Formats: sequence, structure tokens, C-alpha cells
Amino acid sequence: MLNVKRTVEVSQTSWAELKEAAEAGKLTEMLHSGDTLGITLKNGEDVVLVVGQDQNGNVFFVTQDCLREEHRMNRDATNRGGWAATEMRRYLNSDVLALLPDDLQAVIKPTTIVQIVDGERVETQDKLFCLSATQVFGNGSWTDKEPEDTQLDIFHREKDRVKECGSYGTWFWWLRSANNSSSFREVGDNGGSCYSNANGSDGVALGFSL
Repeated sequence: MLNVKRTVEVSQTSWAELKEAAEAGKLTEMLHSGDTLGITLKNGEDVVLVVGQDQNGNVFFVTQDCLREEHRMNRDATNRGGWAATEMRRYLNSDVLALLPDDLQAVIKPTTIVQIVDGERVETQDKLFCLSATQVFGNGSWTDKEPEDTQLDIFHREKDRVKECGSYGTWFWWLRSANNSSSFREVGDNGGSCYSNANGSDGVALGFSL
């Protein structure tokens, strides 16, 4: 049987209805992994969201491509404090969140993100977030620092990890996973794993849940 990806019309299935289904534990009866939904940001940018599910059964909405504008993880070339301390985190949960349609903003559930930073468990509650290396690539050298994360089923193949960014075409996009003292991990323009200094600007692909 062919696995056909559907495009779900939010005009026919409202975000409020999807939220109600999520709270009742029935979201996967309405949406399947690989389904796409289109939204328009308040700055006029059209964004496609892809539905994905991790190995724990959690459903996420992930931008199919990067946002039009690049952004840096931090002002300086450091990952001190991990995701919790990043400029990117503040940017997504203030500037970018404010660009989402009001009906979507109203139903996004804060997601608990757990990282081990300098041997300590650090938790944040974020409505919007960059994905982790574990969520994108599965188990690796980074996994012990992301104890709550598992791979999303929409990222099993390299070509499914490739994203475009504005006029650049296929491009590098940030992950929230620290690499060494100056960098964070990224997904390369070929869908492979790489990293870049935190103060460099690269593609922003975000996720959220209901």
C-alpha cells in the first residue's frame, strides 16, 4: 500500500479542534506522520508544517523548511548554559511566536525540554524550539545529554532532513544540542550531521506541540 502524504486544510480542521483532539489523546486519529498544514505568518511569510511522531508517541509540528531569515544561536561563540541560555530560545519564544496566527498561538502547549548541562539536569518550558540531535538523527554521542528525546519518524532518511532557507536553496539548520564549547550541532545541506560556531547565522527550523 502506498504511504500517501496528505495536505490537511486548517480551514476545514481548526487548530482549536486539533487541540481538543490532542487533549483527548486522539490527535493521531486526525493527523498522520507526514501530513502537512500551511500557515501564513503575520509578516506575510508562508510556512508549511509537517506532522511527526517520536518513539514515545509524542506528536510534533515541524517547519518543512527553514524560516526565511537566518539567525544565530548566541551573540558570542559559546554554548555555555546549553539551550536554556541561548539567544535563539528567546528569539523563537518572543519574536517568532508573535508572528504565528492568533488561533495557533492560543493552542500551543509549552514543551518540557531536558538537557544535561555540565552534569546537571536543566529543564525549560518552551512553546517554540529548535529540535535536538536525537530527535533528528536518533542515538549518537549526544544522546546521553538529551535523556527525554527520541527520534521523530519523519527524519529516518537523510533526504527527509534537508531543508531550504530563503534564497539560499538547501541550507544548514540549527539544532539545540551543544557540540563543543563554542558550537551547536546542525543539519547540513545534505541532511547529514555537522556543527557551527554559535555566533554564526544559519537556518531556523522550529517545532512545537499542542
